[in-house]
Amino acid sequence: MKKIVEESTQLKNNFDKTNSSCVEIEADALRWRCPDDIFKFESTKELEPLDSIVGQPRAIDAIKLGAELFVKGYNIFVSGLSGTGRLTTVKMMLENVTKSCPMTYDYCYVNNFKDQDAPRLIKLLHGQGKKFASSMKDSITYLRRRLPKLFEEENFKQQRIQLIEEYQKKEHDILNEFDTKIRPFGFVRGQLENENGSVVPEVFPVIESKAVQISELDGFIEKGIISEEKAEELRKNYRQFHNEIFDLASKGLKLMQEFRTEMISVEKAAAAIVVTSLFNDIIKTYSNESLENYIEEVKDYILNNLTIFFQQASQSQMPLAQAQEQQDDEEKYQIFEVNVVLDNSQTNDYPIVIETTPSYTNLFGTIERTLDPRGFWRTDFTKIKAGSILKDDQGYLIVNALDLFSEPGVWQTLKRILLYGKLEIQPYESLFQFSQLLIKPEPIEVNVKVILIGGSSLYQMLYLYEKGFKKIFKINAQFDYETKRNSEIIENYARFIAKICREENLPHCTPDGVAAIIEWAVEHSGTQDKITLKFSDVADILYESAFFFRDSYNKYICRKDVEIAIKNRKYRNDLLDEKIKRQILENNLLIDSCGERVGQINGLTVLNNGILSFGKPARITAAISPGTDGIINIERESGMSGEILDKATLIISGFLRDRFARKEPLTLTASIAFEQSYSGVDGDSASAAEIYVLLSALTNIPIKQTYAITGSINQKGDIQPIGGVNEKITGFYEICKERGFKENQGVIIPTQNVKDLMLSEEIIEDVKKGNFKIYSFAKIEDATPLLFGLSAGEMNKQGNFTKNSLFALAAKRFAELHKLTKEEKTKKAKNKKKEDPESSKTDQYINCFS
Repeated sequence: MKKIVEESTQLKNNFDKTNSSCVEIEADALRWRCPDDIFKFESTKELEPLDSIVGQPRAIDAIKLGAELFVKGYNIFVSGLSGTGRLTTVKMMLENVTKSCPMTYDYCYVNNFKDQDAPRLIKLLHGQGKKFASSMKDSITYLRRRLPKLFEEENFKQQRIQLIEEYQKKEHDILNEFDTKIRPFGFVRGQLENENGSVVPEVFPVIESKAVQISELDGFIEKGIISEEKAEELRKNYRQFHNEIFDLASKGLKLMQEFRTEMISVEKAAAAIVVTSLFNDIIKTYSNESLENYIEEVKDYILNNLTIFFQQASQSQMPLAQAQEQQDDEEKYQIFEVNVVLDNSQTNDYPIVIETTPSYTNLFGTIERTLDPRGFWRTDFTKIKAGSILKDDQGYLIVNALDLFSEPGVWQTLKRILLYGKLEIQPYESLFQFSQLLIKPEPIEVNVKVILIGGSSLYQMLYLYEKGFKKIFKINAQFDYETKRNSEIIENYARFIAKICREENLPHCTPDGVAAIIEWAVEHSGTQDKITLKFSDVADILYESAFFFRDSYNKYICRKDVEIAIKNRKYRNDLLDEKIKRQILENNLLIDSCGERVGQINGLTVLNNGILSFGKPARITAAISPGTDGIINIERESGMSGEILDKATLIISGFLRDRFARKEPLTLTASIAFEQSYSGVDGDSASAAEIYVLLSALTNIPIKQTYAITGSINQKGDIQPIGGVNEKITGFYEICKERGFKENQGVIIPTQNVKDLMLSEEIIEDVKKGNFKIYSFAKIEDATPLLFGLSAGEMNKQGNFTKNSLFALAAKRFAELHKLTKEEKTKKAKNKKKEDPESSKTDQYINCFS
């Protein structure tokens, strides 16, 4: 075992052989300051306003590709934080892309004369839709005026009279033929009124030169006017002629039908000349196949229903009936209307629509309904209305991604349209079958580029879990929230400030005012080397500075105005921060800032109220005893820890094994807790503090409470950077200052976070005076001299640490715990043997073969 340990130590030893310690950070390194003299202007009024996109080259390239590549599926999802200029960038990019006018179209819905429940779609070149609708309206208006006059012309009247006389003669000939046939048999043709008052044709026998009914023959027999034989003959002939007279009625009806057909043919022939010449002009004007098919249907319908052009509504005395008759009269001609659902006659560029309320109706259109005088819902093709999708055909639709999920059915319908390229206009209620589907318009093939603006997490969720999303949003334009700080971005910041001041009519800024805003932007990014790209937040600072500038006598906004605005912003939002600080100062939340204590350390945490982030110290404690349970995270056991904190606890166990379990396993039971934590705890920034508090509890060496520490650690003892370093330092600093500074008070932070420091001038001033100190450390060994008053110690080739060092004492204590645990285990085994001898024999048998 010893040989293996020595070989392992020789192969891989990551420990620093030199004395390591924390590095005290100089006051000049605690904040980056923007020099005023780099700006060569008296105020931003002299600068050209910013007219370009700053700091987003990756997003710009992605938007350009997606906007110019009109291929199915290349829609754009713009992801990033709100306030980074996503919408502004998209609009600016599209303005550059859409300089030339595309081939846009007008879309019209017309009546389907074969199936009125399925309106026809006519797609025309842009600008032709309204002209076509106007042509149809003028044509029908002309026919309403011309056709009645056509049927009143002398030529048509003569033709009609001639046709009537011809058919009257045919009818007269048929009747004369029948009369001639029955006359020799003593019968004549006449009419008889039956019981229900209707008149029917009949044949009557003639007796004594007078037509009589067949039922009266018996009376004539009794009177001796006719004989029985004559009466029987008359009855026989009556039955024959009676049947023939009904055949005669059928012939008359057939003749009437032939007359009507012939009359319709005459009317159609007369009207066809007018109708055909009128509509042929429309066909030649537009040269469109679907339009030509529609016009042919219109012509056929008009010629087959000529009566609608000269029938007058009846003059009813009932108001309701009059209203219905008037409506019916108008509806006769409504079927010829053209519903231009999309008119691009005024479109000279690519259509761009920003849909701020992407409801189902606004996006996809609808079919409206009206209530008729009888109380029934009615709809037709003229009630079809377009939405943003159709209005943006051949163009761009910009929508907030999250808004698509606020109304059920919107996202699924949009996804279906983008997948298949077809829009079916229907009312929203039909999507859930709340109402009857009255009409089904012909689908429209659309080619629209959809640009969604949303967060990165929403994009990832849709990409991973939403079926079909990858096919329709192949471009992800990722907006960064920060960029490298350099002279170019600083110059662009000054021009951006000039732009906002000019557009919003705000006072302009002096060089030191611009410098103050830029320093805030750098601080807002969380590091000295970067600057935020959340320009909406920068604009807010400028607005607020202008507000407090009202009380100033200066001509322009200066640093003082900006600092007042920043101070007031913090004051407005730091109620929770102040409440927690009061709790600590009143000792309701226990935090020590002086003295020393075993198994206790000041960690640092960051809280966020949604607007403001602030730091506060947190007491971390540990307790250790012999046992085999390992490290117990009390937060985890109580269900109050996050996944990252749980991982950090496992890494701590790995570090302890790496340092102290090279000769024998670690056997201990230790518990760690964030005291007085009543809500969830997460993150790994306290993992270094947790190791120190464990070593303190293990070795019984106290930790100085004048320091607070933050830092993440890996299994090899390297210190890793953390977030919120400025807020954490400020949180402990405020407690120390309120209580009154004591000797050697300060904060220990990871070395990597030194470049992130953007502390307030108040803290920097106290650091200069020596009231408060800030240290950095790179390895777990570095902070032990400050916290414990002794070095961590170095490991030699035999795996032993420097004598009387912290790690040597810890290793010794681990050995003692191992021994105690082993003795306890042996003791339990002996007791078990006494209680169950048979079990002991079995254990011995097993051990022989193990």
